[in-house]
Amino acid sequence: MGLLDRVRNIVRANVGDVLSRAEDPEKALDQMVADMNENLVKIRQAAALAIAAQNRLQAEYEQRLQAVKDWQRRAELAVDRGDDDLARQALTRKFQYQREADQLHQSVQAQGAHLDELRATVQDLESRIQQAIAKRNQLVARYRTAEASQKLSQELSKSGDMSTILGRLEMKTADAEAQAAAYHELSRDSLEDRFAQLEDGDNVEDELAALKQHRLLGDGQH
Repeated sequence: MGLLDRVRNIVRANVGDVLSRAEDPEKALDQMVADMNENLVKIRQAAALAIAAQNRLQAEYEQRLQAVKDWQRRAELAVDRGDDDLARQALTRKFQYQREADQLHQSVQAQGAHLDELRATVQDLESRIQQAIAKRNQLVARYRTAEASQKLSQELSKSGDMSTILGRLEMKTADAEAQAAAYHELSRDSLEDRFAQLEDGDNVEDELAALKQHRLLGDGQH
C-alpha cells in the first residue's frame, strides 16, 4: 500500500469507531494521533519533492517553448535569405522541440494534479489530527472526572460503612459497661452490706424513739 493510500485510510478512519473497538480509548487515540503526525511528516516531504519535480518540469517546458520560438525565428531568417534547405532544418528542429514541449506540458499538468492531491491530503490530515486531539482531550477530561467521581463514591461508601461500624462499637461499649456494673454489684462485700443494714436499723429505732417522745410530750401539754 502506497503512502497516499495509507494516509487516505487514516483520514477516512472514524474516531468514534476507533474508540468503540479499543480496550483503552485514551491509548488508542494517542496512537492514532502519533500515526497521523508521522504520516503528515511523510506527506509533507513527498509534497516538497513533488513541488521540486514540478518546478524542474516547468523549467524544462519553458526552455522547450523558448527553443520553439528560436527555431521559428531562424526558419524565418533562412526563408528571408532564400535558403529553403536551411529553413527546413530549422523547422524540423522546431517541431522536435514542440513535441518535447507538449510532452512536458502533460507531465507538468499531471504533476500539478498530484501536487494538488498531496496538498488536499495534508489539509485533511491536519484537520483530522486536530479533531483527534480534541476528542482525545475530551475523553481524558471525561475519564478524569469519572475517575474522581468513582473515588468520591468509594470514600462515601467507606464513610457509610464506618458509621455502621461505629454504631456497632457503641452498642458493644454500652453492653460492656452494663456488664461491668453488674459485676461490680455482685462483687460488693456482703459483710459491709450487713453493717450498713445494722446502722440503718439503729437510725430507724432512734428516729422512732424520738418520734414517740415528741408525741407524748405533745399529749401532756393538752
